Amino acid sequence: MSRGRLLSAGALFVAFTAPSPPVLAQARRPKIAVVIDDFGITSRKNVPDRYWMEIPWPVSFAVMPESPRTRKAARETLQHGHELLIHFPFDPFLDLSLRPDRVYPGDAKQVEWLFKKAMKEIPGAKGLNNHRSLKATQNRPLMAWFMKFLKPTGLYFVDSRVSAKSVAYDEARKEGLRTARLSYFLDTAGVHSRDFCRQKLRLAAVIARKKGSVLVIGHHYFWATYKCLVEEVPELQKEGYDFVFASQVAKAFAPDKVKGAGGGSRTHTALSAERF
Repeated sequence: MSRGRLLSAGALFVAFTAPSPPVLAQARRPKIAVVIDDFGITSRKNVPDRYWMEIPWPVSFAVMPESPRTRKAARETLQHGHELLIHFPFDPFLDLSLRPDRVYPGDAKQVEWLFKKAMKEIPGAKGLNNHRSLKATQNRPLMAWFMKFLKPTGLYFVDSRVSAKSVAYDEARKEGLRTARLSYFLDTAGVHSRDFCRQKLRLAAVIARKKGSVLVIGHHYFWATYKCLVEEVPELQKEGYDFVFASQVAKAFAPDKVKGAGGGSRTHTALSAERF
């Protein structure tokens, strides 16, 4: 065989054996955790709970205490193999003093009472996230106390980041809880379209690819959010993203990694002007 033919054959061999470009599936696959809030409260115009329950990929459902369908939603979540969270409301549902320098005993008493009731109504919960609680999650004394109170339960904590000034995540880290925080809402009370949801989900995927994991939150009321997830999640899975429970992105931090946490690392949170 001539030298020219050898070179051609070699080029052809290289063309067929050269490694393919790296894809997400060949590396550590980025993780996306989806939390769906506000189960326990529903109306006829909302997505029926059974539709959410039948989703085949891992999703975490946050159930409100003291709601008409609290126990039923919690029971069905576990029956369908999804992860259960307590969707805990501080303010405005509790009448809290929220003193800036210390925890008022009356505040602690109210929070403890509602938490114990939530644990009875939502058995099997693995974690807890805040429902609204704009003021409470900015109050460092209360959040520091609450994380100490929460730690013996073994629940992990998700900061829903309803405020850019929330200190809940920082205090959970300081206490050594497994914790995570929101990167994007998939919907808001004022904007809940498929396009909005798709945009936020894709932005979250970028974060997951850079950092390894991300957490997003939607609300079970909206058909657009449901349809967006049903359409987009299989596509993202094909692209190499793993959808996981919130517990799988919640991390515990060693104390020496938490110093200065109050400084507040930047977040990509898309905060809603209209609260649920």
